[in-house]
This record gives sequence, C-alpha cells and structure tokens, in this order.
Amino acid sequence: MLSRFQQLSGSAVSVVLAVLFAGVVVSVVVLEPGVIVGGDDPGPSVESVSGETTVTISYTDATGAAQTATVSGVDPTRTSAADDWAIVDRSSLPPALQSVSDDPGNGVVGFGEWALVGATKTATVPIDGTTLTVVVPAGRDVDPDRKVGFIEAFAGPYSLSGDTDSVVLVSVPDTFPNRGLMYADDRGYVTTESFWDGDAHSVWIHEYIHARQDFRTADGMTWFREASARYLSQRFMQEQYEGVTTSDVHAALAGRSEDTAVTLANRTTWDGTNGHYYVGARLLAAVDAEIRAASEGDHTLVDVFRAMNAEDDPVTIELFVELVEQRTGSDQPWIRDAVEGDRPVPERHERYN
Repeated sequence: MLSRFQQLSGSAVSVVLAVLFAGVVVSVVVLEPGVIVGGDDPGPSVESVSGETTVTISYTDATGAAQTATVSGVDPTRTSAADDWAIVDRSSLPPALQSVSDDPGNGVVGFGEWALVGATKTATVPIDGTTLTVVVPAGRDVDPDRKVGFIEAFAGPYSLSGDTDSVVLVSVPDTFPNRGLMYADDRGYVTTESFWDGDAHSVWIHEYIHARQDFRTADGMTWFREASARYLSQRFMQEQYEGVTTSDVHAALAGRSEDTAVTLANRTTWDGTNGHYYVGARLLAAVDAEIRAASEGDHTLVDVFRAMNAEDDPVTIELFVELVEQRTGSDQPWIRDAVEGDRPVPERHERYN
C-alpha cells in the first residue's frame, strides 16, 4: 500500500514536507565511488563496482595504489552494475575494505554480516542525543532525506535515552529475509520503500526503536524487545501523524486466534513466530493506558523504556513491574500475571483515546 505521502500530488508533498521538516537540520550527501569525505588520511576508497553474481570491486588502498577484489556468489537482486553498487557478505571483502566499513564516505557501509559497496545517497540528522543516518544504494527509489526527516519528526519528540551514539539504517532490496532487521552495532536494514506501512505501523520507526534499546532483558522479558518496538511505533505514529488514528491503533492491537496459546514469559510458546509481537504489544498498550490514567498523563510507557535503558543489570519481570508502579503510584500485580500467562491480557488499552 502506498503511504499517505506517496499518494499526494507533487505540490502537496512539497507543502507537507516543508511543514513537517521545519526546524529539522538534515545533512544530505550523494557519494559516488572514489569520493572521500573528510580527513587527511581517509584510508582505502572504492572506485567502481561491476558485475552481478560475480562482483569486481576496484579500490584505492591507503597508499594510493589501485587494487581490485572479486566476490563470487552474490545475489544478483542485490547488485546494480548500472548504478555502481553491490551488497555482499562483509567477510568476503579484503581486510583493507572491512576496516573502513563504518564510513559511508569510503564507499563501504557495513551492517551486520553485510556490506553495501559503491555509490550511495545518504542523509544524517541529530535526534534525541544520537545521530541517525539513512543510506540508500544509488538509483533506488528511496529518498534518504525524507526518511530521516520522518523519523526525526515522529520519533524525535520522545526521549528514549540510552548510550546509542549513532544509528544507521540501510535501504535494501526486498530479497532480504525480513522487512527490517537491526544488528547489535545499531546498524540495520529496511526493505520497505514507503515510510508508513499503511495501517498504524512503520518498519522504519520500528527498527530505529530497536537501536535505542540499550537495556538487557532476563529470560522472562525477551518478548519486550519486539513488542515495545511494535507498540511504540504505532503510538508514535498515532500521536504525531494525522494519517494514523486511535482506531487504527486499536485495530492493529486486536487479538488474533493464533495468539491465544502465547505466554510471553515462556519463549517456547512463541519462538519461531511473531506471536509475541502482537500479544506483547497489547500488553504494553494496556500498561501504557494504566500509566497515563494513574498519572493523569504525566507519565507514559516511554518513561519506563527510558528507565530500563538506565539499568545496568538485565531487566526482570519484577523490575519491569516495579518501574511501572513507580509511574502509577500503586501496585500493578496484574502485569506479572499477564506476562506469565496466569490471566489474559486485559483490554485496558481501549480506554486510551
């Protein structure tokens, strides 16, 4: 489904973006192979990329000498000889290129086990104490400027804290196995071209939230990572974007028959499925509604998320409940019961307007 912004006419888009990005400082760079950004000793630099299943990378090493590297067995849907880029297994690169894989200006952008090599478009924006960069392979129909602008506009109003220095999201073809995935180094990918999923969710915000999850979780709380990214993505969109309503969020939270056997604290009941996304999001919506009601709107689930980021030890169910109770000012034993499957997840979120 096309996003609301994609459905607008060109002139309307310009007006919307002008309002949306007011006050947002975005740095946009188009990086052709061989273009170095900053530094007197920039190190190796990719000059060109050619081929499909067998990719040849021409680069200049740190001494200025011309070198080539060949990578075989590349997925042809993840290369573009015409646009001068390829996404390859990071370990297949020569050490000289692996060492600069954190710098888009050198023509190599690493994310997890992958590396985008060659020409890119990038945009960077400061947001909530970190730096967000979106990297797009040249020729791909994704505007990095719009993506960082949307994330800043919709997630920026919420202070998530933590120790995340930078977040990098790479736009990749949809032949990757997930719609989005964030790695431990706060670098990840997104396959969807539109920012808004068309319901109450955004994969782009979902993965950004993952990067801001600096806490560790104990066994009974592993569900929280995906559930919080899903729920907070929906809530941020509803509160910041007129295209997503409270009814849209309630519809997205509606129960599914296949989720009835999910016990959040028992990973074996949902491992290999996405049941914990949905059941966990419903529970967090109920918790959020309780916090907002008890504090008369002074606190939300974001405060709990931020407090979890400040914890040095893994967050247990007991600690999670305690952090919630600090915001409600009263005991909330039902939360532990719901996490451990001793009672159904309540529909308290329905009272949130």
